[in-house]
Order: sequence, then structure tokens, then C-alpha cells
Amino acid sequence: MSDATRQFTAIFERELRSLVRSRSVWLLALGFFALVVAIAILGGQAGYVPLVLALLTPVEVLVPVLVVALGYRAILGDRLRGVLKVLDTFPVTPIRYGLGVYCGRLAVALGIILVTLLAAAFVVPLSGGSPNVLAQSGGLDSPVYYARYVALTMVFAGVVLAITLLLSSIARSARRGLVSAVGLLLVVVVGFDLVVIAGVGRGWIVERGLGSALAASPLSAYRGLVLTYAVEPAVTMTVRAASPAASVFSLAVWTSLSVLTAAGLTGIE
Repeated sequence: MSDATRQFTAIFERELRSLVRSRSVWLLALGFFALVVAIAILGGQAGYVPLVLALLTPVEVLVPVLVVALGYRAILGDRLRGVLKVLDTFPVTPIRYGLGVYCGRLAVALGIILVTLLAAAFVVPLSGGSPNVLAQSGGLDSPVYYARYVALTMVFAGVVLAITLLLSSIARSARRGLVSAVGLLLVVVVGFDLVVIAGVGRGWIVERGLGSALAASPLSAYRGLVLTYAVEPAVTMTVRAASPAASVFSLAVWTSLSVLTAAGLTGIE
């Protein structure tokens, strides 16, 4: 094993251990699980695509809350405890540290999300919902569409975590870290969409450029991909969503730039 791999693995495992041993993380995971499954039971019994539609809006809020709670103190906590100064004396590069923290936190977040959404999927067969329940309305239902939704939700979680780590690297106190975390939630959940709405209302964004403008927001990009690949193929409907190509590009840029910038701001040389 090379030194680079060893350094990354050490930081990755440290993040996993710290989160798995945290009682608050288990309580957070349990709360997320209970809320999502309850929503699925109440609104997703008719089929997998109806389940996607029932979960889409609540998950747009719950996933950022989960991820921000898991990540907002990641780098900030190391700075406040003096860990970053100690690491600066070791041959650990900023990118290896940043990737180790990111991947460790992401593994826990994705584990919680995957287990929860898979548990929610069992609502359909257990409730007697038919995979072809949408046939009466000219649509088709399949667990494949739900699997696409799960995969896209995990990608969205990765994007939000990358932005969270960026803010965590900028904050210099616990209070500022908490304020930044709350601000991030507001911006991701409603802020970007309000800017787009204002831009359309004032004529700054024309109809031709609306798809690209929506893709600039991580939430709108995620929503557009879900509607395009997990809903529209099964149900005949016209959805005004972000451009798929622009959405993929936007999510990739948000993730890569956020992680790289966060690593560069740690002060490790």
C-alpha cells in the first residue's frame, strides 16, 4: 500500500469510527428513517413511481438536513481541537485529508440514506401495490425507476456534503459553523429556487435559458434529473425541469470544486 493510500485510509477510517460511535448520529439516522418510512406508508402504497413522487419533496429537505448535520463540524472540529496543526507536521497533503474526511462522512450518509429508501420501497409490495398500477392512466411502473431515484438521491447527498465541508473549512468558531450550516440549508432548500423565480419575474432569465438556470441550483438539478429519469418514463406528463446535461455538469462542478477548495483552506501544507 502506497503512502498516499495509507494516509487516505487512515483519515477515512477515523471519520467512520467517530461517526459510528456517536450516539447523536444514531439518533439522527433513526429520526431520518422514521420520517421517510412514515411518509412512504402514507403516500407511496400505489406503486414505485407514486412512491418517488410522495418522497421527492420531503427528501429534498430531509437529505440536506441529515448531511449538513453529519458534516458541518467535520473540518471545523479538527481545527478547534488542534488536529489540523498536528496533521501539518505529518506528510499528509490537503487533498488526501479532504478526500478522506469527505469519503468517510459520505459513506455514513449514504449508508443511512440507502437503508432508509430501501426500507421505504418495501411499502409497495407489502401494501399489495401492483407494479402495473399506472397502466390505467397510460403509464408503466417498475422498481427500476425507484432504483434510479435512490441513486440520484445518493448523488445529491454527495453534492450537499461537499458544500457543507467547504463551509466547515471556512468557519473559525462553533457558533459560526452552526450559523453557516443553517444558512446552507436555507440556501440549498429555497434560496436558489427563489433567485431563479425572481430572475424569471424580472426578465433576467428568458424561457430558453430557464433549463440551464435551474441546473445551477443543486436542488433543482437533482429534482430535474429525478423527474426526467424516474418519473417521466413511467407517466405521460410535461415537466418543466432543468436540462439533464447541464444538471449533471452542475452537480459535478459543485462537488469537485467544493471538496478541492475545502481541502485547500485547511491550512495543511
